[in-house]
Amino acid sequence: MKKLAAIVILSCTVFVSGLWAQAQVDNAKELLKQGKAKEAIGLVRQALETAPKNVEAWLVLAQAYQKTSNLDSARIAAQRVISLDEKNVHGYLLLANIAESQKDKKLAYETLTTGLVEKKNDAQLLIALGGFLLRADSVDRAIVVLTQAKEANPTAAVIYDGLGDAYNRQGVPAYAISQYEKSVDLDSTNAVVYDKLGKLYYKERRYNDAARAYASVVALDPKNKVVLLELAKMYLASRPRQYDNAAKYLKIYVDRFPQEIEAWVMYTESLFFLRKFPDALGAAQRVLKSDAKNSKALRIAATCLYAQKKYKESIENYQRLLAVDTLKVDDWIRLADANVELKQYPAAISAYDGAIRLDPTQSEIYDKVGQALMRAVPPNYEMAATMFQKRFQLDTTARALSSYLNYAACKMQIKEYDSARVAYRTVISKRADYAPAWLNLARSLVFVSSDSLQAARKVYEEWVKLIPDADEAKFKKELFEAYKTIGIAYLVDKKYEQAISPLKKAAQLNDNDDDVHTRLGQAYSLTNQKDEAIKEFQKAFKLDPKNKDAKKGLEMLGIPVD
Repeated sequence: MKKLAAIVILSCTVFVSGLWAQAQVDNAKELLKQGKAKEAIGLVRQALETAPKNVEAWLVLAQAYQKTSNLDSARIAAQRVISLDEKNVHGYLLLANIAESQKDKKLAYETLTTGLVEKKNDAQLLIALGGFLLRADSVDRAIVVLTQAKEANPTAAVIYDGLGDAYNRQGVPAYAISQYEKSVDLDSTNAVVYDKLGKLYYKERRYNDAARAYASVVALDPKNKVVLLELAKMYLASRPRQYDNAAKYLKIYVDRFPQEIEAWVMYTESLFFLRKFPDALGAAQRVLKSDAKNSKALRIAATCLYAQKKYKESIENYQRLLAVDTLKVDDWIRLADANVELKQYPAAISAYDGAIRLDPTQSEIYDKVGQALMRAVPPNYEMAATMFQKRFQLDTTARALSSYLNYAACKMQIKEYDSARVAYRTVISKRADYAPAWLNLARSLVFVSSDSLQAARKVYEEWVKLIPDADEAKFKKELFEAYKTIGIAYLVDKKYEQAISPLKKAAQLNDNDDDVHTRLGQAYSLTNQKDEAIKEFQKAFKLDPKNKDAKKGLEMLGIPVD
């Protein structure tokens, strides 16, 4: 009876000791999670004194020693795990890992292969062996082993990650990409695999896909400085360029790393191409505080200022840019346009010349130069005409019609009426319904000589036909001019009856023009409409008592004039 009691007491003691030892192991595992490896070692060693064959205790001890970089002790503890339990997968994995850390590749390999003998087709051991072979540059063998692992566990994301690495090393990007894509499908939290995908997509020029992959990296690892910048570059390299997304991530980047000038420049460009000119200007000025001669920032600042109609400041920034870099055609044009807005025509003309020197084929520039020459004080109509002529010589489309008109206007100013007339007729030949050309052609004909008056009349008549009734108030002055000239032309041509109608219309448009009433009086008189003639002559004389023709007309009709 006493012997049985002793056995029971011993069993209870062993049982209690085992429970105590396991509690120590559990506490040690918690300490390991907290990074307190040394404290964990102390607890496990106590547990092993009570339960020397506790496999889990030896495993935790090996892990704790590994954490403290005591690899020799870790190795011994891991070997003890395997000696106690030959089928313990974690023991094989840990020992192989420790051996590789000690650069004992032979032991690492043998440990994993031995484990696979004991635990045939175990997915974890196959994954570890595949990874080891990859690190040992045995890529073909790694693919075979990882394929076996995939068959054992087709839902393990790490397997596809390893296969992606293997195919990438073999230079088969399509296969590598497909494996990485499968990996992130199974585990969408692995930023490292998204990073690998991003790099491969970029290499394959799949910029949009690369950008999406890098966006996933940033979402998972917001502090990843390199990927954050690479993501922005992806969006800038994509087709079409995604400036909005680039700006979004560059804003995050410059907020976190405000001293990175390269990122600020990219951020400035993104905002600029989004036409967010105030923000782009602010970013450009931030760059210029650190690098006053940064040509990209100066160019964007000048352009943004121009877009915001801050012409003086825009000119100043273009001048700063000119001191450190050459201006592009568009720079010269905007610089010139800014000077035009400030009525600084000589400077504008000089800047337009700069644009022409770089690209003499841009016909629109000649038009701008011509207009500046016309507005300059004093105006240079002859040179302006030459510029307009170059415009329509380079551009024979309808877009250049205004240049013909300006050319003709310049020729009118320097009294080269024949040249003006030819230009107006050219416009009409290209666009017969273009009313301004008809009007100005008529005027040019009036100025040529009195012999051209009848030709002018016909042109005025064509112009009048082009003016809708609804627009008569808008063109009141020009219509008066046209009807008056038409009436006078008929008078000169002795077509007195036909002169009356246009002259009456002219009088309706401007009843205060004494000459119109005089001409109308003459037309009535010559068609024997005495009463009407008297009324018109009297109106003329009343408007201008010095009007000799009106006085003479009245006297010829027997109306005495005091």
